[in-house]
Formats: sequence, structure tokens, C-alpha cells
Amino acid sequence: MKAKKTLLLLFILIFPSAFYVYLTAGKEQSFVRLPYYGPKHPFIITKDGKQKKDTVFYSIPDFKFKNQDNKEVTSLALHGRIWVCCFEHLHDTKVAPSQAILMNRIEERTDRDSALRIITFALDSETSKGLADYAALVHAGKRQFFLSGDSGKVTQFAADVFYQPVDSSYKNGMVHFFLIDKEGCIRGIYNGLHVKEVDALIDNISVLEAAYYVKQNREKTKKEKEDDDAM
Repeated sequence: MKAKKTLLLLFILIFPSAFYVYLTAGKEQSFVRLPYYGPKHPFIITKDGKQKKDTVFYSIPDFKFKNQDNKEVTSLALHGRIWVCCFEHLHDTKVAPSQAILMNRIEERTDRDSALRIITFALDSETSKGLADYAALVHAGKRQFFLSGDSGKVTQFAADVFYQPVDSSYKNGMVHFFLIDKEGCIRGIYNGLHVKEVDALIDNISVLEAAYYVKQNREKTKKEKEDDDAM
């Protein structure tokens, strides 16, 4: 019985990514790719003497804020990682508790993904001790980071970098969770107060991870073939 339960648990954890890999190997791979959000910038590349149009997807620009350990966290530190972020007024008693609970839900349900980072930007200016106290209060795990700076700067950062580029309204509050890929591109926007949308975000983390796995294997196979042809 114990062995059956273990196998069932492994199936539940692995199936979403395995199913994605199966689809990407066939004709239906375009149906399981996550969209890119934000303005696209076309440019021209020259290859083998021929010009070709290509597109650069919108990505999060450089930023630098202090975390709960009084250390600077930059966009460069997150490059090469999938990360999730939200913006909170930490002392708000209506919205912040719900967002904190659902951020914890993301961390708990992605416990095998040690590289994932979960970021909360504090919309009010907070000291590092204030951030650390809040992290302890909401029982945040080791993969959660709380960042702060000048309150006006953080609010402007949220509007300019996340909301306006994706044409998303924040007139009812900055309540969205954002899914960012390893290149810093926005790949998902979710209502951070709705459990179903947050669960969709969790599923899409698996989709992204599987996409990188497929890409890595394709590049490895291509290199092995090139090495064999060179011999």
C-alpha cells in the first residue's frame, strides 16, 4: 500500500511536466507555450549575407532594492531563474494577508524547485528589520524575499515596469502576481486574491520548467550531432 501511495505521489508531481514534454515533441507544441507580455521590439539581423526580421520580447529592466537581510537584490541576481512577484502594502489588513497566504501556497506547492524565487515588493518604505519581522509573521520560507526602498520609487517601479507595459489596470489595487522567466520576460499575470488563478500560476511554473528542459535537451542533441559529424 505504501509503495502504491509513493508511486501515485510521483505521478502527480511529474505528470504535468511529462505531458508538456510529450506535446512539445509532436505537432501540438504551439498550444502549450506560455505567452509573452509587454511590447515587442522588431529588429533586423544579418545572417549569411541575408537580412532577417526578428523580435525582442519585453523584459524587466535593471532594478536594485534591499531585502529582509539588509542585502541588495538586483535583477541580475534573478537572471537564469524563474521567479514570481507581487506588490503589497504590508500593513494593509484587507489585501496583504490574502496575498501572503497565496504566496506561501506557491512556495509550498513548488517545494522541489529550489531555484524558484518568490518576491514581494513592499509598496511602503520598510526597514530591513520591518521586512524580516513581516516575513516571520507570515511564515515565509527560504525562497521568499521581501524587497523595499523609497515608497514612491517602488510604486512607480510597479506601474512603469509591470502594469503599464502589459496594459493592466491597477485602479483597484496592485493585486496581481507576475510570473517571470529566466530571461526576465513576463510570462503570466494572475489575480493574487483568487486561489484558482494562483493554482494556474503554479501549473505554469511547471510548464516553463518543462520548456527549458526540452530546449536544453534539443541543444544537447544538436551539439552531439555536430560533434559526430565533425569526427
